[in-house]
Amino acid sequence: MNALHNALVVDHSGQITEKHHVVSTRDWDEMYAWSNKIYMPYEVSPTGKAQRPDARMYASQIGSSILSRFSYNIPVHIKDWSQSEDLAIVLTTIRGSAQHWIDSRKPAHTGVGDAFLVDTSRTDYWVDFDPNHLQVNVTMPHQLLAQLYERWFGEQPSDQLWLQKVRFGGRGSSWVALMEYACRCMAEFPSQMAIGPLGRHVEEAIGMHLLMQWMHSTPGGPRLGTPPQLAPKIVRDAERYMAQYARQAPTASEVAAAVGTSVRSLSGTFRRFRGGTVNGFLREQRLQGMRADLLAAPPSASVKAIAACWGYCSMGVFSAAYKRRFGELPSETLRAFRQT
Repeated sequence: MNALHNALVVDHSGQITEKHHVVSTRDWDEMYAWSNKIYMPYEVSPTGKAQRPDARMYASQIGSSILSRFSYNIPVHIKDWSQSEDLAIVLTTIRGSAQHWIDSRKPAHTGVGDAFLVDTSRTDYWVDFDPNHLQVNVTMPHQLLAQLYERWFGEQPSDQLWLQKVRFGGRGSSWVALMEYACRCMAEFPSQMAIGPLGRHVEEAIGMHLLMQWMHSTPGGPRLGTPPQLAPKIVRDAERYMAQYARQAPTASEVAAAVGTSVRSLSGTFRRFRGGTVNGFLREQRLQGMRADLLAAPPSASVKAIAACWGYCSMGVFSAAYKRRFGELPSETLRAFRQT
């Protein structure tokens, strides 16, 4: 993993370079200014005795994406990554370790060579780094990934794809090899990585690898080695309609009418091309929407009031379905997120 250890600090001849150095600072405001520019706005706070960072930050472009290297050199907790920036990020641990939170009770540990993938524009995310941490990351526009998926697989990706938080990689993995290749290309041809065919090639290779990780981890989604079939227009239209009107809980007949077909035809086509049911897709949209509202709720909000906005009449039935899907009660989501 020498190429990753030396990423952005050593050039092709093995000499130390300042070409990609952005900032070294012990000032939180200066560090925030850098992270807002290179990544996106987020909140970071120390979790140990040391209160001031000793941050080292490096960054460079791969096409429209950012390859970066960072360490705070103190233990920190990071949360509230801005969703308005429309970015996904994959964090690869080079030194030390991190705890990436799948939900409020389930962390995913990453050691050396491990990576963690999350679309911060589509789901919540928080992470704890130990004092010895060093990360090499790629920040990629969500729109680029969505276009890449559609170009290669002939359809728009399901919203469910972007909600998965994925731990992958490891020493000797194809991901580490790919990142080492990207870092060596950056050392040898830095000007071609930002603008030029080499940068676009590397960016697309990274993007496809991330899409395959998402596809492999999505429940009921396409699996590695099984390219998804192009779904008919009525299926894609039905999915868009249900995503838009999930709060109103449309019936199967209302969905079918909206896309100009019968319930029987829509149900059969949905099973064939999605491997599930119309109601199952709608139920997932509603649960995800409810979870998003719980995570964004003000301090005065209650689960009952939020559930009422989504038309849930039976709190018992709703709570049971929510726990089956997310592994915790809605009240636990609300309470735990407020404590982060």
